[in-house]
Amino acid sequence: MDIGKIDVTKKYTFIEAWRKGTNDRNVIITSDSSGNNYKIDSSSKKLKFYNPVITAWQVCTYILPEEIFNMWYITVDLS
Repeated sequence: MDIGKIDVTKKYTFIEAWRKGTNDRNVIITSDSSGNNYKIDSSSKKLKFYNPVITAWQVCTYILPEEIFNMWYITVDLS
């Protein structure tokens, strides 16, 4: 996966990151608290989590509350 450099100077609330993710299919949102990367698959309307163990995106059924209530970064997916 080729994620562009994460700009850690700009933080967003979960709602802001989620809206950008649903409006732009090339957006990856990254949790400040866990470092986990997520994206919204526009074709299936499903949330996907990047699993570094298998180096692939997989369907994710939830986001932890502590991630939702903390800050997020937004990055453009370059792949």
